[in-house]
Amino acid sequence: MHLVKRFAATIGGVALLAVGAAMMVLPGPGILLIVAGLAVLATEYVWARRLLVKAREQAEKVQEAAVASPLRTAGSVLFAVGMVVVGVLMLVVDDVAWPFLASLLDRVWGPVTGGILVVTGLVLVTTTWITVRTARGEETTHTQGRVPGADSRGATRFQAS
Repeated sequence: MHLVKRFAATIGGVALLAVGAAMMVLPGPGILLIVAGLAVLATEYVWARRLLVKAREQAEKVQEAAVASPLRTAGSVLFAVGMVVVGVLMLVVDDVAWPFLASLLDRVWGPVTGGILVVTGLVLVTTTWITVRTARGEETTHTQGRVPGADSRGATRFQAS
């Protein structure tokens, strides 16, 4: 039974990593899928656990940098709102007369890309809001009940002297 679970985790994790890697150049939340793939693989592989910890630390640094100043926060929110607006337009407007690059833009303009942009914009707004609240010291579901110096499972980290 363990072999079946390991096989399923490997196939699922690799699939999520592959789709996430593709979404790094295509519209979509590529980073989220890469982290999800690592989380699935981390259930069975130590190397994936290490990568997941590093990815999480980097994600937290990027989130904190994105809200380090009011101008950056506003930029993140405006970008997210722009993504949602373009995504909704892609869902509502069937055909657009492009002044340039018509064949390329016609290939990406559609309801699938629009839906992905809407979801990605909403994810960006949500993570920005949570990060701002966390930076202010307010409790969120992300930080609620967390002990300073504890890892994601609540275990306290001790430093060797």
